[in-house]
Amino acid sequence: MFENAWVLVVGLALTWFLQLGLTAWQMKRYYGRIAALRREGTVWVGLAGSAWRRRVYAVVVVSPEHKVVRVEQLSGWTVLATLKEVPGLAGRSIDDLADDNVSLPVNNKLRAALKNAVELMRAHELKQKQKAEASTDPSALVAPSSMG
Repeated sequence: MFENAWVLVVGLALTWFLQLGLTAWQMKRYYGRIAALRREGTVWVGLAGSAWRRRVYAVVVVSPEHKVVRVEQLSGWTVLATLKEVPGLAGRSIDDLADDNVSLPVNNKLRAALKNAVELMRAHELKQKQKAEASTDPSALVAPSSMG
C-alpha cells in the first residue's frame, strides 16, 4: 500500500515549489509596478473584499496637492492578475474618492477599495501631523531626571 507513497510526496513537494515560484513572480511584477508608480507621486493601496469573495486592490497615486494622478486596479484569482489602469479618475480630488455622493465610473467593490486607500492616507497624515506637533511643542519635552 505504501510502496508508491513517495510519488505522492514528491508530487506534493513539486506542486508546493511551483506555487512558491509563481507567487514570487507575481510579487516581483507587483512591486516593480508600484516602484514605477512612485515616480509619479505618493502611492496608497486600498483593499476591498475577502479571500472568499474575491479581493480588489486599488492603487492610488496622489500628487502633493491631493489630486489623483492615476488609479490602477488589481483583481483576479490567479497569479496572472495584473494592475490595470482605471480611466476617469485622474485629476479628481481625493475627497471625491471618499464621498459616496460623488458619482464615479467604478463598481462598488472598487469604490470601497478607493475609500480604504483614502482612509489609510488620511490616518497616516494625521499621525505625521501629531508627531510634528509633539516634536515642536515645548510642553511635550520632558526634562531629563537627575540621578544622584
